[in-house]
Amino acid sequence: MTMFKYSKRIIAGLLVAGSLSACEKLIEIDPPVTEMSTPLVFGSQKLALSALSGAMSSTANSQAFGINLTLLTGMAADEITYAAGANFDEVSLNTYMPLSTTSGVNTINSMWSDLYSGIYRFNAVIEGVQASTVLSDSVKTQITGNARFMRGLCYFYLTNLFKDVPLVLETDVTKTALLPKDSAARVYRQIVADLVAARDVLPADFTSQSGSRTVATKWAASALLARVYLYTEQWALAEQEATKLIDNSLFTIRPRTAIQDIMVRNNSEAIFQFGSYLNATSGYTNLGVTLGASYTQYSMTPSLRNSFVAADIRRTNWVREFTYLGVLTYQPYKYRNGAANTVRLEAPTVFRLAEQYLIRAEARLRLQRPIDGREDMNVVRQRAGLDASTSTDPAVLTLELEEERRHELFCEYGHRMFDLRRTGRSNAVIGAIKPTWTPKAVYFPVPQSSINANPNLEQNPDYL
Repeated sequence: MTMFKYSKRIIAGLLVAGSLSACEKLIEIDPPVTEMSTPLVFGSQKLALSALSGAMSSTANSQAFGINLTLLTGMAADEITYAAGANFDEVSLNTYMPLSTTSGVNTINSMWSDLYSGIYRFNAVIEGVQASTVLSDSVKTQITGNARFMRGLCYFYLTNLFKDVPLVLETDVTKTALLPKDSAARVYRQIVADLVAARDVLPADFTSQSGSRTVATKWAASALLARVYLYTEQWALAEQEATKLIDNSLFTIRPRTAIQDIMVRNNSEAIFQFGSYLNATSGYTNLGVTLGASYTQYSMTPSLRNSFVAADIRRTNWVREFTYLGVLTYQPYKYRNGAANTVRLEAPTVFRLAEQYLIRAEARLRLQRPIDGREDMNVVRQRAGLDASTSTDPAVLTLELEEERRHELFCEYGHRMFDLRRTGRSNAVIGAIKPTWTPKAVYFPVPQSSINANPNLEQNPDYL
């Protein structure tokens, strides 16, 4: 698939069927197989809300969010390896090149396509809603807020995977087909604009879905804003947004005794989860969300596995031993659905409260308040069964926090790869364990097929 090659009709998967009891309630349904013209889709409140739900469903069920954001970044960093052959050696060895046709590079390319497909869907929703002469202003505001939140989420991953990328904010192919790259700084400014706009209009609780945390709220927008501000070194703003979530009674850290249920649907730590794509009895109904019981061919690296201290209960609760093709492997086990004799409702967890404590801890360290930062980090450490850190040295605390993020957020949508790059630690950490590591590998190459289709789209310089 090349970028922006879409018709002006709403693509298959955007329109969905279902009943709605209130304008703010979004239904959860499977992607449909039909398409309709834009005026008809946005000709009623019911169809417009269904179109939004379909766009969210299709994006959540894409291979990018289903597995690849975790799989590829985990292999490119130091989290996991592929135990079933050499298909992903280019990713694990960080030797990916744009002209390669291996499974690993093809999968990298598919993330680009999946994320831009999602962006197209949400651009189409925004345009359709704004052009509608039927929808009320309140419905337009609600749908647009959801679409801008999801567009911001897609762009966050695009710019962290590929750095500078085209900023596409409309569906007119005559205007988008030949767009050049925009700088990562410009993309981040748009992400912030989308998230601030979404935060100001999205609901403040989960009552519209009877408590289901699969609905996007203003707190989901704040969670991503806190992460974006951290990544862009706006420390005070990162602290401010994270504090909104930490101080909110809607969210609490799961107790130590329930740490094995960290991805259970609608748990108190969850800020935003994707919809009902996991089945209670038969396991995963989509691609697996992130590495879990269904993905036995992936094993944690010795580097990650051996970095846990003995007292850390995350090692015993979030890792399982499994013999694969006669070899003992160690699997990420935060998601357990799909394991034999397991009945549990889980959901793809995009944001959870523990990350917000770690965001605020880092922001406070950067703001030269090491004791405050240490206390936030200790909330997560002590939940994991570890003694509280007592250090007062900012340099020591910074390294402790790096390890805490590594152990708390491993195999969750790329945190480790992104953390090492944004802190300038990739060469020291990954380079020390991979002889094939080169600095350019902190970003993936732009898909060659997209460059072939767009003469204004340039390859990342180090891959030329």
